[in-house]
Amino acid sequence: MQTVHVVFNPASGSYAPARAEQILTGLRAAGLDPQPLLPQTLAESMQAVAELCNRTTPPTIIAVGGDGTINTVINSMPQGRATLGIIPLGTANVMARELGISSQQDAIARIARGTLRPFSVGEASSAAGVRRFVLMAGIGADAAAVADVRPSEKRLLGKGAYILSALRQCLNWDSGSLTVTIGRHQHSCHSLLVANAAHYAGPYRLAPRASLFAPHFELVPLLFRGPSDLLRFAGSVFIHGTYEAADAFCTSQEPILIEGDKPVQLDGDSFGTTPLSIRLIPDFNQLIV
Repeated sequence: MQTVHVVFNPASGSYAPARAEQILTGLRAAGLDPQPLLPQTLAESMQAVAELCNRTTPPTIIAVGGDGTINTVINSMPQGRATLGIIPLGTANVMARELGISSQQDAIARIARGTLRPFSVGEASSAAGVRRFVLMAGIGADAAAVADVRPSEKRLLGKGAYILSALRQCLNWDSGSLTVTIGRHQHSCHSLLVANAAHYAGPYRLAPRASLFAPHFELVPLLFRGPSDLLRFAGSVFIHGTYEAADAFCTSQEPILIEGDKPVQLDGDSFGTTPLSIRLIPDFNQLIV
């Protein structure tokens, strides 16, 4: 019977003991031996995962939760030392959408099946430190909206809190620009997405050529000239569910240097401000698909 280490986040609003036990029961019914981890803090979670990865046999670690929980787990793993599986909880679950996971039952069936693919992650470095991301880095307007989300609005409105925050960014418009340098090439834009996955904020597809399994990022420059451009962009995304920037392009594995004075978010969590450098880590670990 295969042992899987199941990381829950009791601090998450989507966590409930009864739901956690239901997931463990489902894993046992699928022929697995789940060992639950219930760290109470972010530091405890990262330490528990790191200790598992230091064992002689690389562990299978199941992240139960949203994209923030998955991000915590990948930032606790050394490269080439673990297999990652996910069971989605929460609201957006961009990672689950990227993999096409339709339900918790589907996620458990995939874990039991055990089909693996090596996946890539990004690594961002700035004055805020060094942190990996698996989905995207956002620099500029969307990161400002993430930073300005108010907990009371998020509890009441869910994803609608991000819309309110984006409207506040229009009222406090930042007209500054970014300079993006890759090798000998430079680009200028108002905001930027560095995508390691096609999906964004749930069902929306902003980087159709990005993939967890590809040896490149897709960069999506956003050339907002003012608040009205941001509003048109947001409306188009919410109405059509997709956006293909004419200036989007895929990178090789050269480092990306982003200069300017803009906020940064990684997988939906704030990460200081630019300047920032980003590199791709191909074949980071194995992912259950």
